[in-house]
Parts: sequence; C-alpha cells; structure tokens
Amino acid sequence: MQGIFAGVTRNREGKTVEKSTPAQVRARIALAIAIALGALWIGAAFVPSILWAGVVTVAVEPLRRRLVTRWPGRNTLVASLITLAVLLIVVVPAGIAVSRAVVETQGVALWLAQARATGVPIPMWVAHLPIGSAQITAWWNTHLLTATAASEQLGRIDTDTLLKQSQSLTHGVIRRVVVFAFTIVVLFFLIRDRDTVVEQLERGAARAFGDAGIRLGRQISASVRGTVDGLVLLGLAQGIIMAVIYVVAGVPHPILMGLLSGLASMVPFGLISVLLIAVALLVIKGLTTTAIVVGALGFVLNFVIDHFLRPGLIGGTTRLPFVWVLIGIVGGVETIGLLGLFVGPAIMAALVLIWREWVADGDIGVSDDAA
Repeated sequence: MQGIFAGVTRNREGKTVEKSTPAQVRARIALAIAIALGALWIGAAFVPSILWAGVVTVAVEPLRRRLVTRWPGRNTLVASLITLAVLLIVVVPAGIAVSRAVVETQGVALWLAQARATGVPIPMWVAHLPIGSAQITAWWNTHLLTATAASEQLGRIDTDTLLKQSQSLTHGVIRRVVVFAFTIVVLFFLIRDRDTVVEQLERGAARAFGDAGIRLGRQISASVRGTVDGLVLLGLAQGIIMAVIYVVAGVPHPILMGLLSGLASMVPFGLISVLLIAVALLVIKGLTTTAIVVGALGFVLNFVIDHFLRPGLIGGTTRLPFVWVLIGIVGGVETIGLLGLFVGPAIMAALVLIWREWVADGDIGVSDDAA
C-alpha cells in the first residue's frame, strides 16, 4: 500500500513495478475518503472523548516531558501516573459536588414537607431590606405564612415534571460517565505514544499540505495549551481565592461555591452568576455589608483576570487577538458545549494563521528563531 497516493506500486525490493493511472489514483482517493467518512460515522459518539483526550494531552505535555526526562524509557509508567492524576482531579471535585447535591436535595424535600405542614415563617432578612420590605412581608403573610397557604403555593410544584427531569438528568450523567471513561482510556494511550502520534500527524500534514500543514498543526497545539493555561489554571486559582473569601465571609457551603466559581470563571464573565448567588445567600443571612464586600472583591478579581491575566496568557501563546479568543470561547461553548472552550480558540487561531499567511509572508506558525 506504500505510495498509494503517489501513483506507484513497489515490490519488496522497493522497485517500481506498476504505475497507476490517473483514474486509479482518483479511485483510491475516493475509497480512502469513503472509508474515513464511514469510520467517522461509526465512531461519532466517541469523537468528543478523543477530542477531550487530545486537549488534555496537549495541556500536560510540559509535565510529560519532565517525567520522561526523569524516567527515560518508562513511557507506560509516565502515562499511568498522569492519567491517574487527571482522573483524581476530575473525580474528586465531581464526587464532592454530587454528594452535596444529594444532601441538598434531601434537605429541600424535608423543607417542602415541613412547609406544607406548618407554613413558612418570614425570614429575618426581609425586615432589613432597604426597599420592598413591607410589600414582601404582606405577600408572605398571604401566600406562605400559614399551612393552608403554603400547601396551596408549594403544591403547585409538578412532581411528575420533576421526576421526568430527574430521570433525564440521570441518563445524561450516565452518558457522560461513559464518555469520561473512554476519554481516560484514550488519554493513556495518547500520552504513552505521544511522540509516535505527533510524528505521524506531522508527516501526514506535510504530505497533504506541505510546510503550511505542519505550521498549522503547531499553531493549533499552541492555542490549545494557551487556552488551557488561561482558562483552567486561572479558573482553578480563581476558585481557590473565592473559596477562601467565602469561608471568611460565612457563605454557606464555601468549598462547593468555590468549586462552582472556578468552573464558571472558565467562561468569560461566568463568575458573576455564582457571585450573585453567594451575595444573595449572605443577604438572606442578614449580612448585607459582608455581601457588598464579597461582591466587590469578586467583581474586581473577575475584572483583573478577564481583562489582563487571561488575555495575556491565551493571546500571548496563540499570537491571537483576544477578541478572536473571546469569539472562539463563547461561540465554541454555544455550539458544542464545554469542549468548545478549547476547540473554539484553536479553530480561530488556525483561521487567523491561514489569513496571515495568505496576505503576508510571515511564518506565524513557527517560533521567531525558526523563522
């Protein structure tokens, strides 16, 4: 099969024994495309897993190089350690979130049962509101204070709908667990055989597109690594800082809120939504001044990271204007979900590289020294 697209067939000694006609070459190309499309159709469900594994492989490459340098020739051990670390980093926070969700769900069920039986007293924080206190108090006395009124209001909750949503959520969780398990398997093999995979990809890109193909691949890899640094690492740091602020301020479930803040901060301006919940919880507890301080600190932190640190990390690595990074992130999330956080900027970086090479002679896809 060597030389299948070069139009020749060689024997064992490497001599040309037959030359393919142009029709045969076109037929082989058509056959290869058909087989590739068939493979993509069969494995379409696992494409997200492969993409996730590729993103993580690119992100952990500096760590892999250090470990390989320390333990040369032990690629399987290195791949096992990194894969185990990734597994723990994902599973432990997810386990905490799920366990807290179960506890909160049970608490909500008990609260609903008690509220229907005895009514819901007016919270203390309502009296401390600067505006609207009288109106909220009047509405509460009419609709929630007594058992009859509370039972009527809370009885409107459609339990069948909640059950269907719960079942749908369960199916979604099971599907994501399967995808994650396959991602971990693919990740192990990608890390273990990383050098071979990269060599084959670069060779294929060079044969198909020339040097531009190699530069394009390197630019995509750099954009993924820069996006991971700018989103994941800064998001983790932001989540830790916010968790400390929540603990000091007395926000309920500060660790869980910090975890949610870290995840939300990966999306531009996403931290604000979690921050508003934290502020509302503090106001409900009657800590209005503390709520204002927490809101101000969170807003300043989010502003500094989103407008200074994150553009510097992502834009500096990808050599991409941050407006394009923002379009890639938001558009990627809107189109393909969380995976779009990393795929979107990579596609935008490739597009900008193609455009720059079209209108100029620069080699943006390689380092300055190589250029």
